[in-house]
Amino acid sequence: MKQLKIAKTGYILISILFYIFGIICILSRNINAKTGAMAGGAILIAYGVIKITGYLSKDLFCLAFQYDFACGLFLIVLGILVLAVNAGFEHHLLSGMGALVLLDSLLCIQTALDAQKFGLSSWHVILFTSILSGALGAALIVLHTLTSAGLALLAEGFMRQYIVQCTVRLSPATERFARD
Repeated sequence: MKQLKIAKTGYILISILFYIFGIICILSRNINAKTGAMAGGAILIAYGVIKITGYLSKDLFCLAFQYDFACGLFLIVLGILVLAVNAGFEHHLLSGMGALVLLDSLLCIQTALDAQKFGLSSWHVILFTSILSGALGAALIVLHTLTSAGLALLAEGFMRQYIVQCTVRLSPATERFARD
């Protein structure tokens, strides 16, 4: 139960970081590539840890975190690589970010379809935000601009926050235990 709350809170905090960095990307004309790589590497590691925590938690529907163990490990390894060799990744940061947003969005499309099977009325919004986020991730790969990066980060943050808030539930027995 505590682990689930940590994961849910972690996802919301990561979403807020996506919002902040998305706005910075949109408003900035130029971001130092090394600083961007360092911040990106740290966020990837934190996001990976949160994903693994979510996967290991006891979520009633198991929708928000169903792909998070492998994705979390991938993000941690990628974050370490970005921190270790950040100068070599400078020219690939935006494309890599676009690919990650696109991948996460595609996995969330499947989450939306699974949410529909569970009878969650929010599955339409999950599907829409996943498609929008994926389209913006693909646009980032092609356009390679800070504005497209900002829009993709804002969409990714909203998608993640919405999915976690709509699908993460404790089992009824666990919820009773948490209230007592």
